[in-house]
Amino acid sequence: MSDESLAHAFELTMEIKAAAIAHDWLRASSLAEARSPLLMALSPAQTPDGLVTIRAIQTVDATIAEYFKSEQDTLANQLRDSMKRIEAASFYQMTGKIR
Repeated sequence: MSDESLAHAFELTMEIKAAAIAHDWLRASSLAEARSPLLMALSPAQTPDGLVTIRAIQTVDATIAEYFKSEQDTLANQLRDSMKRIEAASFYQMTGKIR
């Protein structure tokens, strides 16, 4: 992979991070798909600068994974809370019908 392609992969990584921060997971996914072929084309032999860029991409990817996990946990909690409210409303309606 050329240094130019690796630089483009890093730029896409930063765009993925920005999309994750904005909770725009659809855009993040689209950008990750565009970046994937660039990363798959990496060769084992890299220049020292290339290795620095690859490590930076890995670091940013770890941050993105943390954003994703946090968002996933938040959505799971919201779903659980919603299910509890639905259950409570259903119980309230059933109680009203018994009278």
